[in-house]
Amino acid sequence: MDNFWRLLRTYCLNSTIVGLKYFYIYPDILSRCFWTVNMISVLAMSFSITYFLYNRFEEMPTRVAIENQFEPIKNLPYPAITLCTPNQVTISSLEYFKTTLIEGNKTDLESYLPLVLGFYEYINITDQTRNHLKNFQDLLEKNRYTVPELLGRVPQLCAKFLKRCYLERKVYNCTDLFKPILTARGYCCTFNNNYMFNRKMNVKDQNFVNRTVKATGFINALIVVTDYEMEDSMLGTLLNAGAVPVMYTDYTEFPSDDELSYIESYGESFHTITATYTYCSDEVKSLPVRSRNCFFHDEHRLDHFWSYHNSDCDHLCYANAVKSACRCIPAYIPHSGRNNVCKLVDIPCIIDVKWNMSKWLTPEKCNCLRDCESRRYRGEMILGNFKAISYTLKNPYEGLVLSKSTSAFHFFFTNPVYLKQKQETVMSIISLASNLGGVFGLSMGFSCISLLEILFYIYLGLKNYVKNKLAKVFMKISNHYNTN
Repeated sequence: MDNFWRLLRTYCLNSTIVGLKYFYIYPDILSRCFWTVNMISVLAMSFSITYFLYNRFEEMPTRVAIENQFEPIKNLPYPAITLCTPNQVTISSLEYFKTTLIEGNKTDLESYLPLVLGFYEYINITDQTRNHLKNFQDLLEKNRYTVPELLGRVPQLCAKFLKRCYLERKVYNCTDLFKPILTARGYCCTFNNNYMFNRKMNVKDQNFVNRTVKATGFINALIVVTDYEMEDSMLGTLLNAGAVPVMYTDYTEFPSDDELSYIESYGESFHTITATYTYCSDEVKSLPVRSRNCFFHDEHRLDHFWSYHNSDCDHLCYANAVKSACRCIPAYIPHSGRNNVCKLVDIPCIIDVKWNMSKWLTPEKCNCLRDCESRRYRGEMILGNFKAISYTLKNPYEGLVLSKSTSAFHFFFTNPVYLKQKQETVMSIISLASNLGGVFGLSMGFSCISLLEILFYIYLGLKNYVKNKLAKVFMKISNHYNTN
């Protein structure tokens, strides 16, 4: 035991840790109490700072930093651009159903069709409304019509809504660029989106070909001329006062309201598109989900959508709310099948869910983390009119009748670059070790040498212990032989 205290005294007098030597330089009780209190206080402060550093790392382990503001835009995917017709209930569809619905009573069909808007908008629900919805649903079932088929036939179709399309100075058939799709805004037409409506449900297009940016500037814009044909809309059914909703998403995402604008009719709109791409470092990828607080696309499977996107998760939250309350799935949710889709009689329940979405949008029921990697598109818009068309050098609308319901959209990238961001860890293992070394070095003079000193003196202690044990054994053996 004497060897231990002797070794401890030697260590304290020669250690690089500040304060230990004063226990032996000033051996009186008052001095030792003073340095004991100081050492314990400083050690407690060091561990407290270490705890705060660890908590800071746990709460916010990552940050997004700009890697390159001038990443070349060539081969960047075009955004999925979705245009929705305000004419969601057409007179021509009324005539169509009058001829195709064979079974049942069709006398109130003109009162029935506008009720379809209840899937997208708030409508007044009365006892008469409920009766109309039930009668209309019975009429559809007698004629073997499904709700998705109804929603794909009642609105103005893309072939009539889209009048002319240009892409990078080339004229296209609009149906080659745009595909029909059912969304939360109703029947829409979408460009460069891997989802489409196949007349039965929304599905992923197996023949989808992603379009990438080949050129920038106004002359290489995607130009779309639309006309919602006001004269073909049923009275009191035109949405958004005739304005056309425009949505921007990544081509892998289902159309959503995250980037949405409304464009009023009879004029030109010029949409300057900018893109931001965010990806993760290898260190972030190795972090658990609870630390980085985001999902990769292949990390969390979403029902109906398969891969993960934050906007798709929001759609699924709404769908789950409707499913819980109404026992059905909204018709626009992809791959929804035929049996589980909401019917006309479910519209009152759907509207009630919309009025009480705060009840469903809770972290427990709807935990939609952000995307770890994403492409985001924004559109800055300038509005104009058609008054100067007759004076233009080249009229892209030649041969078209520009009525009060006509709109022309120009979508283009002005800059040949986009913003590239990197999500990285705020504190790596190296920086964490450096911070801890700084804390203990500042408080106690503790360093790597101090750690080696401790290990060295532990080695000396073990060495002396073994040496003394062996000496005692040899002494006993020697005494035994001397006695004999």
